[in-house]
Amino acid sequence: MTNQARRFVWFWIAAGGFVIAALMGLLISLVENPDPPLTTNDVVGVWSASDGGRLTVRPDGSAVLEQVMEPEAGCGQADSNFRTGPATWVFDTYPDESPGIRLDYPGVDAGQTCSVYLAIVISDKHGTAGYLPHDAYPAYVRGTTHSG
Repeated sequence: MTNQARRFVWFWIAAGGFVIAALMGLLISLVENPDPPLTTNDVVGVWSASDGGRLTVRPDGSAVLEQVMEPEAGCGQADSNFRTGPATWVFDTYPDESPGIRLDYPGVDAGQTCSVYLAIVISDKHGTAGYLPHDAYPAYVRGTTHSG
């Protein structure tokens, strides 16, 4: 076999590999996400953490935050790093985190809106848990009251 024939064979092998890789990528992108989107039933309830934080999420889009670590300066109570008070919620995903909800509440300054994200992980092995990306420990568990 001449060098030109070898190059021809290697060219078609490489081209075939590229086509197969491209098709596999397309097929993988078309496969449905195995995790169904969150529903209201997945998020409504009382979420509590061992540090005393508590989120009450209602089906009407309202919520109550109790002793939730503030995500940024100026978003807690005037004299604390925690937030307690009313909020509203919508489905949202914090960048690079699991899907969840965003809880919006008025900040300390007039007209300021602050947000807390609750990323929710649903697992057959571990059940449903949530965490705040800005304060990942402790985990929030729905329908459970932590002691301590």
